[in-house]
Amino acid sequence: MEKRLKKTLARTSNCGANCTKLVLLVALFTPAFWSVDRISAPIEETTHSDDGNALVTAERPRPRQLVKAYSIVKSRRPEIADMEAWRISEVILEESSRHQLDPLLILAIIQIESNFQHAAVSPVGARGLMQIMPETGRYLADALHRECGLRPADFRPESLDDPSHNIRLGTYYLHGLRKQFQDLNLALIAYNLGPGEVQSRIENNLEFSAQFADIVLDTYQNYKESPTRF
Repeated sequence: MEKRLKKTLARTSNCGANCTKLVLLVALFTPAFWSVDRISAPIEETTHSDDGNALVTAERPRPRQLVKAYSIVKSRRPEIADMEAWRISEVILEESSRHQLDPLLILAIIQIESNFQHAAVSPVGARGLMQIMPETGRYLADALHRECGLRPADFRPESLDDPSHNIRLGTYYLHGLRKQFQDLNLALIAYNLGPGEVQSRIENNLEFSAQFADIVLDTYQNYKESPTRF
């Protein structure tokens, strides 16, 4: 984070034929890249039957990107509960989609920043999965609340230890940096050094290290190329 350089982030069919068709379609159109030996239980949904009375439990497969994110989280933190890993993965997908970022990029930042340790605190005080400084977190929380038309909530540094909250703020921060600098590499450098520092060095034609951005992008590429493990 700022002024520090971190090391190497169907409904159920009413007849068996329809189920068979669904299985065949999934087999035909799911790339080998996403194939897995075992995937946790699919999402269950409850819907009303055609007569409007009885309830029918329907299962639908989890989105491939969600399974990919889950596999990365679990490969790094195998000890955490499945429910927590799914929740972290869901928030990453939701916030990445909201801010038009690749979820694998957010996962790469999390690996480099905290190695998926939600209670990580750096020597300079950055906290949580995406290692956000408390003063930056306060600014981001206020800006995000204003953007959503909400009254800013009370902010405490400890709130950055909450994985979902940290991911929301960190993804929003990277989105803003990319808009500001119009370049992903510069946005990542600014995420690490701070936007003010990067802007000042650009204006004064001073050099700055791209090591953090390089490491994140290497990890991002590895995630894109690696198979799903769960």
